[in-house]
Amino acid sequence: MYSLGILVRRIYKRKSLSTQMSWSISVFSVFLLVVLGFSAYRIALEESQEVINGQMQHMADFLQVHNQTLKVSKFDPKRHYGEADFFIDIVDSKALNTSGLTNGYLMPYSHSNSFTKTKTERGTLIIYTKAIGDKQIQISQLNHVRVSLAKELAINMLLPYLLFVPFGIFGLYKLIRRHLRPLYDLKQTFAKRHPLDLSEIYIHQLPTEITPAINELNYLFKRIEEAREQQQAFVANAAHELRTPLTAINLQIKLLSKVDQHTELYDDNLNDLQLSVQRMTRLVDQLMKLAHQDKMAVDILEKIDVIGVLRSSMSQLDVRAKEKSIQIQCVMNTISGEANVFATQAILETIFINLLDNAVKYTNRLGQIIIKVYSTSNQTIVEFHDTGPGIGQHDLSRVKQRFVRLENTQHQVVGSGLGLSIVDAALKLVDGELVFMPSDVLSGLNAKVIFTQI
Repeated sequence: MYSLGILVRRIYKRKSLSTQMSWSISVFSVFLLVVLGFSAYRIALEESQEVINGQMQHMADFLQVHNQTLKVSKFDPKRHYGEADFFIDIVDSKALNTSGLTNGYLMPYSHSNSFTKTKTERGTLIIYTKAIGDKQIQISQLNHVRVSLAKELAINMLLPYLLFVPFGIFGLYKLIRRHLRPLYDLKQTFAKRHPLDLSEIYIHQLPTEITPAINELNYLFKRIEEAREQQQAFVANAAHELRTPLTAINLQIKLLSKVDQHTELYDDNLNDLQLSVQRMTRLVDQLMKLAHQDKMAVDILEKIDVIGVLRSSMSQLDVRAKEKSIQIQCVMNTISGEANVFATQAILETIFINLLDNAVKYTNRLGQIIIKVYSTSNQTIVEFHDTGPGIGQHDLSRVKQRFVRLENTQHQVVGSGLGLSIVDAALKLVDGELVFMPSDVLSGLNAKVIFTQI
């Protein structure tokens, strides 16, 4: 039985939505038919009991008024008795037992009028007894006669419903098919749609319940299309950025092969080659960081000491700063003497190393970088001040975009244009914010990082 139920459920789930709804309505209709049938039977039985019991009382009253003589009914077990058949007995009270049945079906003498349902040798009888002096009138009827009458009445009441249900289910099936037609059109639209087609889906007269889902799906398509365009642009830009140093390396290798090693031209070409390799290495390193950001997004954030990560980041860039004789100074001013944020070591290092690297890269020789760390009641703030050229107001809106490099500095330093976009993406993982403004401490830029205080 259990296996049959599983099989039926599997078959049901494989059917179309209209068929499933029609089957559900059919099952519900059968269930409703059973409930209505039982209710109609109970009502018919009660009504017939009340009507026939009233008839039995009237018959007993009639017999009492007309002072009928003693009479004993006869029972034929082979006869089919109907609702109009009664057993009428008028017996002497002295001939009745004081308790128990007399002759297998006569009730004992009673001074009160009463109805009784009793099992007798004739079967289960509904018996009405009425005492009249030294006699007792007993009118009885087989119980199954009343049950059969109630069933017949219930069937007659349900007959219109039985005739209507098949036509009703068929009509509902047609209506369901008609109203679900847009879903069929939607299915056909998806079936014919090219896998790369992300255009908006439109179905005429789409049901209100489905419209929000389709709207969300269209919005998702739009975002996927935008992401695809960004990805294509990213790949194109990455290929272009990689091709440039590769072309330069190829050209410089050819020049080096033709130049004497002990000449100034050879040294210049070798230096250019090193710069090209450095640029390509940096680009690959930045691309790897972008690839690892998805992994960082699932890491559990924890309480991290900002000062400790800053010192580690400064030590990694100390050699490059010394090559340009740049002085780096860190100033801390916090309420509790410490600065903690919810993040991970990798996220904070990504943010600080990129910002500090930019500051070192764009600061001239003998320049200065000041890192300020301070806190408010609900924020921890880290500022990177430098003596570089800064960022113009018109460039602030696009400086965080991938592969964007400012025109006035792109020929002066080696870069990929990915650093700030990496910082911006990393800050989103910890609900941080990056703001650029002119430095009020030094002559260059202030890159201000804002963390929510824990």
